[in-house]
Amino acid sequence: MRKKSVLALLLALMMILSGCALVTKDEEKDNARVIIDVNGETVDKRTVSAAVQNQISQNEYYNQLFSSYHGYSDLYPTDEATVTDQVVEAYTQNLVLKQKAYAMGMDQMNDEEAAHVEEHAKEYYESFLQSVISAYLPNSGLEGDELNAAAEKYVAENDVATADGRSTYDDFFQAALEEMAVEKLEEDIVKDVAVTEEEIKADFDAKVEAAKEQMEADPDMYGYNVMNGSAVYYAPAGYRMVKHILITVSDEDQAVITEAQNALNAAAEDADKDALQAAVDAAQAAGMANAKAKAEEVLAQATAEGADFDALIAEYSTDSMPETGYAIREGFAYFVEPFVTGAMALQNVGDVSEPIESTYGYHIIKYVSDVAEGPVDIETVRESISSALLSTKKTELTDSTIQQWVSEANVKTFLDRLK
Repeated sequence: MRKKSVLALLLALMMILSGCALVTKDEEKDNARVIIDVNGETVDKRTVSAAVQNQISQNEYYNQLFSSYHGYSDLYPTDEATVTDQVVEAYTQNLVLKQKAYAMGMDQMNDEEAAHVEEHAKEYYESFLQSVISAYLPNSGLEGDELNAAAEKYVAENDVATADGRSTYDDFFQAALEEMAVEKLEEDIVKDVAVTEEEIKADFDAKVEAAKEQMEADPDMYGYNVMNGSAVYYAPAGYRMVKHILITVSDEDQAVITEAQNALNAAAEDADKDALQAAVDAAQAAGMANAKAKAEEVLAQATAEGADFDALIAEYSTDSMPETGYAIREGFAYFVEPFVTGAMALQNVGDVSEPIESTYGYHIIKYVSDVAEGPVDIETVRESISSALLSTKKTELTDSTIQQWVSEANVKTFLDRLK
């Protein structure tokens, strides 16, 4: 389904406060000028301008966030012209949808829907009052109902409202009702959308071919996708599934290692750093020795008759391994070499390795199964394919329907008034 961007934009305005008493008559007249007119229902300059500035600020925040964590920048537009076009389109679509929903009786509610609308209206109104309190009554000394009553009084006496003119519970009830009606309308648009078996098979075949090409170029991607829980459609040759129990240095031993390392790091220039380094090495060696001893104990349980390897994983392993295990091949680049070598050295399905040391600790590895080369069983990906296709078809139908309704509506815009 399409994202509820139109409704989100509308509801976001609820928290943008506007104190009408602080605006001159000329400003008020200018702010009241119509920017969007859809079949006689309008949106004024105050609302559109506030939405544009709010969206720009939000986009700037998202760009900064993505730049800090992913190195991306300018993913979201921040120039006023582009954002204005998006806001105007959103409000136009919202008005068309609301009018269509009301014309089709989608605003009529049963008891469950009425309770849902009332719940959301209360949430919106309480959020509005909290915004008023934060902005105008931060040090009132009041609490609870008295504080809310003071906020309501302040709103009434100072003409405080949201940017789109909402200030009473009834206003927010109407907003929640419009939201519900539009959601019902969008559900009605796609109620008959379905995905056929032929569409699923065609999409599967296309994904298999794409995956096969990818695996031929980089066979390690299969194991990488399995490790990360991504959908897989084709398996190259040479893979096997393994599970392991990872025994790491205990918290107590790690604390000793950390203390020794901190002492070395804080040592003065004239300190015996060789001795301090020796203490660190000794602590690390002791920690690994204890981890190996623990691994030997767990191995004895893992190789005992009737052993439940999965239960031992749950009890002892410190690795967040996928439930199905890891897909491993010779020379697999995404895991440390001792683990890969140890996993590939096992001869038969069901074999369990001796504890294998790596930089992470000790691994007890079980050879679970072989991975057959070729396309995966379609049943393993049927649900994800069907869900993705259904979502796409619903989005496309909803978008095309809305565009048709917008083209049929009497829409007028006056963007020059925003200057």
